[in-house]
Amino acid sequence: MFLLIKWLCAHVIGDFALQPNRFVQHKRRRKAASGYLYLHCFIHGALIYLFTGMWDQWLAPVIITAAHFCIDLWKLHQKEDARSFIIDQALHLTVLLLLWIQTTGSWQAVLPAAQALLNNQPFWTILLGYAAVIWPTAFLLGFATRRWRNQVHDARIANGKTSLSEAGKWIGIFERILILTFVITGHYEGIGFLIAAKSILRFNDLKENDNRRETEYVLIGTLMSFSASIFIGLVVKYLLQ
Repeated sequence: MFLLIKWLCAHVIGDFALQPNRFVQHKRRRKAASGYLYLHCFIHGALIYLFTGMWDQWLAPVIITAAHFCIDLWKLHQKEDARSFIIDQALHLTVLLLLWIQTTGSWQAVLPAAQALLNNQPFWTILLGYAAVIWPTAFLLGFATRRWRNQVHDARIANGKTSLSEAGKWIGIFERILILTFVITGHYEGIGFLIAAKSILRFNDLKENDNRRETEYVLIGTLMSFSASIFIGLVVKYLLQ
């Protein structure tokens, strides 16, 4: 694992810390004609070779450099969005993982490790908990608060107020993920901190009478979200025990 960790460090440093914005912009404009593309891949391979620390092992850095070039060149022809970024990083990490398995001769351990993961009850229990607070709980809360959400939406339109698209949805998802994590790990004080932080952010709304309806809606949604996440967290914790 130590070798893989060093390669991941090299990847993060080479792909982010040592790639300034002017490299990225020049590559996006010139694509394969950009000298920064070749320089970036060379730096990446050099870091892999340096962090490996085995000077006779040059094949893996060369393969990683070539693979990095091909993946980056593909990304330069894609739309610059979260999807292409995730695919790009997933491909880089897959190359690193496969080469790490080949270099360490760990192919015979892959199947037992996968089998152990498939039979790992705590892993699947925790995964079920996170999946439950992200998707089914969101749908349930959406149905439960639909009437009040429509009233708040109409009031915002009437007052000329707008909000970020789906911001509330994502705030709720991360909120429930944090609460579930706090419950599973036994750090219940984190829930109180989260409530306090959210209350501070809503303080200005509480001071304005014309936002009373919206404040009540946020409070109802928050209490429902917290209650559901705590309940699911307690169920998961019970199953883990």
